[in-house]
Amino acid sequence: MYKTLIICFFLLICSFVHSYGDDLEHTETELYEEAVKLYDQKKYKQAIRAFQKIEDLYPLSYWAMKAKLLSGVSHYNMGNYSSAASDMDDYIYVYPNGEDLPYVYYLRVLSYYMQINKVQLGQQIAYKTLELATEYINLFPNSEYIEEIKEKEKLITEHISKKEYSIGEFYLKRGEYLAAIKRFQDMISNKDSKYSSRVISYLITAHLALGLDLEAEQYENMLVEGVN
Repeated sequence: MYKTLIICFFLLICSFVHSYGDDLEHTETELYEEAVKLYDQKKYKQAIRAFQKIEDLYPLSYWAMKAKLLSGVSHYNMGNYSSAASDMDDYIYVYPNGEDLPYVYYLRVLSYYMQINKVQLGQQIAYKTLELATEYINLFPNSEYIEEIKEKEKLITEHISKKEYSIGEFYLKRGEYLAAIKRFQDMISNKDSKYSSRVISYLITAHLALGLDLEAEQYENMLVEGVN
């Protein structure tokens, strides 16, 4: 067993040397410049492989940091938003003081944002994106991307409200009043939502259907106060 492990390790080393032998003859700066050429030519798959080699050969170096960023941008440009978000997560974890952090955080928000409409039922991605957008606004209030992120935050909030409202309405029509109440109660805190008055009306309906007259009355008062 021990001999087998030694042989496997030896073969792994040989494979690595064979794969990266030619690259070791170049400096990391040269490798980075070659990778950037591929990136500039929009040969993103080849560029990503080239950037990965830099990270493998020169981990934690300045050019490895730059390679991680452009690898994420390459994934984003290819529409691989999940991979782009993962690259940005890795960058933030490995290079917490990196010089491109405002852009990295920005690209991470965009990468999550671009995945929202792919989610048919759950809203985990939307809530995660909203959390990251809020984090960005707090961390980089003077960033050149701040207005765009604020607009994204607004759109995400509207998206979540629309989805929660439609699900709550679905439950209400099916007579699943407790499930409907939970959805609508989660929306109450967003007083700026265009759904606010309708949500409160549905809460009144659901509570009355369950015989919870006192709770229904509280929402009726809330609706009156909102109108006034």
